[in-house]
Amino acid sequence: MTHYHDGEEVASPKEVLVARIEKAAARGTSSMTPWERNFMGSLLGSAKKWGRLTAKQHEVFQRIETKTDPAFQAAKNAWAQGWTSEKRQRLVFAAGYYKANPPYFGDVAERILNDSNYVPSEKLYRKMVENKYVQRAMSNAEAAPLYEVGTMVTVRDSQSASGHVRGLRGQDVLVVDVEKTVLDATKGSRTYKVLPVGAPQVLDIQERWLKKSRR
Repeated sequence: MTHYHDGEEVASPKEVLVARIEKAAARGTSSMTPWERNFMGSLLGSAKKWGRLTAKQHEVFQRIETKTDPAFQAAKNAWAQGWTSEKRQRLVFAAGYYKANPPYFGDVAERILNDSNYVPSEKLYRKMVENKYVQRAMSNAEAAPLYEVGTMVTVRDSQSASGHVRGLRGQDVLVVDVEKTVLDATKGSRTYKVLPVGAPQVLDIQERWLKKSRR
């Protein structure tokens, strides 16, 4: 049906929708998957018949429309061309963090760790790497250990300590090993293996529960 506004012919909502679908389908010939091409064909038929889409159809269509936009493709190509070993290293760290702290990004973290050629979208990279938790974990990992192997340290006499740490409050322990990779966002979360004075068993304890020995 033809519509007029101020005497000028205006496309109907149905015509506008059909034109959008046709435009996206035409420019996405090489970038769409076979499933997406079939979906767009089915969508076009529905739009021509009913003049509207369901909420779910519209959601999927918008994703495909964005994907086929030349500006989106240009930005995607620029991101891929600007991929560096440093970004890959930070991405791998983030993937390790999510593997150690489930449940977020589990599937994609697995792919990152097992496919060295995988380049995520810029949006996914920023969500995974640039959030405050991963950034804190990176800071923890990049910081040098406060205590070296062979150092005698004292367990802090903190009321908030729990488990075996609570039983060691105020005691001296010998550092026998230091965790190399920290995958925890908590400040002072680097893990040490320590041997309490006079004890036969090595225990794990985080850096935040330790301080320099005065002895």
